[in-house]
Amino acid sequence: MTDEIEQPIIRFISSPAWVEAGWSATTFRWHPQSEAPPVMGIVFDNAEVGRGIFRDFCKYYNHTDRFEELRISIIEGSLPRQRPGYSVHLCPDPESLQAHATAEDIVLSGDPKLTWRVDRWNRMYPVPGSPPLLPRFKEEYNKHKEFLLAPVTRRADGQNYVDVDCWIIKNCITFRSLSEITPDDIDAMALAVPTLITPR
Repeated sequence: MTDEIEQPIIRFISSPAWVEAGWSATTFRWHPQSEAPPVMGIVFDNAEVGRGIFRDFCKYYNHTDRFEELRISIIEGSLPRQRPGYSVHLCPDPESLQAHATAEDIVLSGDPKLTWRVDRWNRMYPVPGSPPLLPRFKEEYNKHKEFLLAPVTRRADGQNYVDVDCWIIKNCITFRSLSEITPDDIDAMALAVPTLITPR
């Protein structure tokens, strides 16, 4: 077997560049005629740093998360003292991480079961009166069984632009309700969000 290593997905999630990049929002896009998979966009305040995070991922994975090592969940439900919204959670998937390691004869550094504790969160508050994006994204994902995860740049004109050269093909995403999450759940941090976020 090879020596113990830290897999690229861990470096992707744990990179301190996420703080500098400033994950400020999550957005969704789709083809007008539904002829292509939808896009889930990670909006960064510092576009170049955000793109760098995704470029590093693509360098190792060639734009495809073949083993679905990046777990993405969207948790809907009202939180105490918060406006209506939903949480987006990114973390390594312990089972997929182990499956990849086994397939490539890799010894993981650390316990794969604990890797989900290395994570990134974003809480979304849709603007009242604006068209809801998440329901349509769900429809498009259910149709295509695939979506693209990509960094998004908010430019001077106020519009969000998807950086298509840094996209990651994903086949799995988990949609959940806040009411089903328990304190020992992989998405348990959603329960702590009210103490961390002040609505804007």
